[in-house]
Amino acid sequence: MSKQFISWRRVSTKRQGTSRLGLGAQKTIIDHYVAVEGGELIADYCEVYTGTELSGCTQLRKAIEHCKQTGATLIIAKTDRFRNTIEALEIFDEMKGNIYFCDLPSNEKFMLTLFFALAEREAEIISIRTKAAINEIKDNISKNGGHVSKSGRYITKLGNGGGFDTTGASEAAGMAHTRRASDWRDSSPLYLWVTNQLLKGRRRRDILAEAIELYDKNPAKFGTREGRPLCEGTLSRWANEIRI
Repeated sequence: MSKQFISWRRVSTKRQGTSRLGLGAQKTIIDHYVAVEGGELIADYCEVYTGTELSGCTQLRKAIEHCKQTGATLIIAKTDRFRNTIEALEIFDEMKGNIYFCDLPSNEKFMLTLFFALAEREAEIISIRTKAAINEIKDNISKNGGHVSKSGRYITKLGNGGGFDTTGASEAAGMAHTRRASDWRDSSPLYLWVTNQLLKGRRRRDILAEAIELYDKNPAKFGTREGRPLCEGTLSRWANEIRI
């Protein structure tokens, strides 16, 4: 008897849920790895949820209970469906390790903990860099009366019109930028198409050549987040994200 799987998919915005692109990309990944494991997908649960409490993911709870009843393995396309190590380990422990993350080379507890620890450390480093950059701007303004930004704009003060410190807002903006990037990947026709091609085992140079042709025909649909055609560096980064 083949191994049985039950999938859970989630997107964080109604736009992604309506378009089905984000959910579709996750399904493509899940279907690929179910096939790799020689398994059978017996049920699929998906939802649009923007809240911060894991308890609000009602479809996740249904998927877990279904797995417990049937002995099936819970399969999830991407670990970033959880916000942090605590959430991921909470589900891992409840499932007694009977869970499969498609973007992890090994679904052991140690690997899951390490993966999230690295992601959280990266977020911390980004926060440190942001604070350091703001302090440098403040020093330049204090010593020289102003600061020239990378875009060439001359800045004489930080904050709003009243001169309030915007460090917290800058950190929030950095996190929002990361979320927007993730949301874009979930809803991008180009990212979904590239994911499909990679999972089919096509050579990257062939994918890149065809992606450029698609961009020439429809740049609005098949452009990158910056509105440009796919390049070799971006393709390599995306391939690493889904461990191809």
